[in-house]
Amino acid sequence: MKNYTDTDLLLLIKGNSHSAFNELFDRYWQKAYQKAFARLDDSTVAQDIVQEIFINLWQRRVNLDVHTSFENYLYSSVRLKVISYFRSQKVTTLQLQDAFERMTLLETATESLTDYIELERILEVAISVMPEMLQQVYLLRAENLPIKDIAGQLGIADQTVKNYMGEVLRRLRIVIKEKYPEKNLTYLALILAILYK
Repeated sequence: MKNYTDTDLLLLIKGNSHSAFNELFDRYWQKAYQKAFARLDDSTVAQDIVQEIFINLWQRRVNLDVHTSFENYLYSSVRLKVISYFRSQKVTTLQLQDAFERMTLLETATESLTDYIELERILEVAISVMPEMLQQVYLLRAENLPIKDIAGQLGIADQTVKNYMGEVLRRLRIVIKEKYPEKNLTYLALILAILYK
């Protein structure tokens, strides 16, 4: 069924085709998982969310209407499930709003799930080769920790945290400009949203 389009597979799934469902699952499970994991940073929860989406798709197969591409449909489903998960964990309204805004910003800025995953991968690699203190500052900032809290946790001054953030931004700017010359400004805006929100 490799030559079938997503639309073909969805029609076959409506007719109870298990092989069509398996094909669609194989095509998109990894992408959906990476999308969920990137926002949750929890492998088990990300897997559960994606599994639930596909189970729900099968259960609703007869009445399922996808008015966009399946990829976009799946992307939106993951996003809504992540938001639902945050709500169930009773996170603060501010944390929920921030998570939603960042996900929306990424969806708007990236043309497809492939772009999104590629950007996440480039950032992950770029951060991983930075000095440990820069990595920690970036990761803590990405988790919405205020500058003052980061400084306290790392035992450094507030201004030092700001200086490290500037250095992280400088290094990421070089990487993004090299990898995404045509989308360089858009992706930099995303990084700024993480560091300076």
